[in-house]
Amino acid sequence: MSEDEFATRIVALRQGEPEAVAWMFRTFKDDVERCFRRRPPEDRADLVQDVFVTAMVRLHSFQGEREAVLKAWLRSIAFHRWHHRWEADRVRQRHAGMPLEMLMDVNPRHRALADQGADPCVAFVERETVGRFLGHLTPSQAAVVRAHVLEGKTTEQIARDWGVSKERVRGLYKRGMARLRRCSDARELRGAA
Repeated sequence: MSEDEFATRIVALRQGEPEAVAWMFRTFKDDVERCFRRRPPEDRADLVQDVFVTAMVRLHSFQGEREAVLKAWLRSIAFHRWHHRWEADRVRQRHAGMPLEMLMDVNPRHRALADQGADPCVAFVERETVGRFLGHLTPSQAAVVRAHVLEGKTTEQIARDWGVSKERVRGLYKRGMARLRRCSDARELRGAA
């Protein structure tokens, strides 16, 4: 293509003529796409489109008299798009946390993997299990453990509600938890035997 023909195409491009835009896309699409050959195909198509949109927006700043200069200019835009996407991927990886597959291997009971809908059967079993464990405690110990562990109250709140000292509540809690540990250890020993 001669310099005059190229200058005419650039003028038509700057005026946004559809035929000139189609020419630029057909002529340089493969070169631009090669810049993104390591990206996934769906990402590659978006990036190629971004390059041509950016080129149309910045065409007023293009200064060249040959097709090779336009090709180099488009490849330079493509490189900047590629680099920007690469940096964004790095930031996403740094802040995304552990991949789901790895999270499932490390902690299969993580709350992110749990079904958010309440299963009435699970709630019933949990109540039964907690009730069975608390049945090993004295009524006062069970009440303190239930209030502290299940209801999330502090020892100060429990003491104030009951009208007793904090030390009394702490003592009941410590003795109750120690008894629960002993019961749990005894079950594990029976299960291992």
